Amino acid sequence: MDLVVNIATSGRPDLLKRTLESLSACPLPPNYRETVVVENGPRNSADAVVSAAPPDLRARHMYVSTGNKSAALNAALSTFGDCLVFLTDDDVKFAPAALCAYAKAADCAGRGHFFGGPTNADYDVPPPSWLLEYLPHSAKGWESSGSSDMSGPDSGQMRYLGFNWAAFAADLREAGGFNPNFGPGSPTGSTGQETEMQVRLVKKGLKTIYVPDARVWHYVPANRCSPQWVLSRSYRHGLQEGLMSPRQHAGFWIFPPWWAARNYLKSIARDWRWSLTRLPEKRFNAKNRRSFDCGLMIGLARNTAKRGVT
Repeated sequence: MDLVVNIATSGRPDLLKRTLESLSACPLPPNYRETVVVENGPRNSADAVVSAAPPDLRARHMYVSTGNKSAALNAALSTFGDCLVFLTDDDVKFAPAALCAYAKAADCAGRGHFFGGPTNADYDVPPPSWLLEYLPHSAKGWESSGSSDMSGPDSGQMRYLGFNWAAFAADLREAGGFNPNFGPGSPTGSTGQETEMQVRLVKKGLKTIYVPDARVWHYVPANRCSPQWVLSRSYRHGLQEGLMSPRQHAGFWIFPPWWAARNYLKSIARDWRWSLTRLPEKRFNAKNRRSFDCGLMIGLARNTAKRGVT
């Protein structure tokens, strides 16, 4: 089955150019078809960057006026037909073996599986060492701690980062496509459109396969590994968790469940208590937990209202 590379981009032509140059340095597997760059939001020269890409990539530009990554991915998905889709972003560099590794893994496993690989952070300015534990995997790197055997499925619990995973187009369409309420540009402000999709794929019975040779480096600017950014990211992560929470965790009418409100009140008290300490890391830890709990509580309240739980 053909392999298609799908890149969503918005307002970052210089990074997109760098990503396409890195992709062009990768050996292309025999089943490689094309690279589709889908631009969303205000136009910002992505079409010119795609036109100038190396011919071997057979790069194609699409445009979606809505500034929503999930909507952009769905628009591209509707054009693919039957293929394996390597989903990545406009701010990565690729290990030379990445495309061939995905092609080989998918050829061995076939439909009913999706795939992901390890990631590294590509920093402008490395963050302070104490902050690393608070950074999401997208900003500090990730790889599986389990088996690296790509010939068979793992436990099915693994979740891959949105800039380094692959799935069959038919499986993505049968799962209903990407949810516009998650990810960059979503009306909820939540993260995690890839996580929400992967959860649905697993519920449909798909298995995950880790592909250790499909490594990418994710660009992390200084403003995305700062304490202020981490607090904002923790809030959005909590929001995602609340919105994705199963029905039995919902609250009453438009209110979050009691335990979420209790946890948030505890976070406020903890934040106030640790604000008196001279230890900056302790103060930050309390603020970070409060940000997550606030997002979780709001996400659960929106989840409850959406479902009409009474």
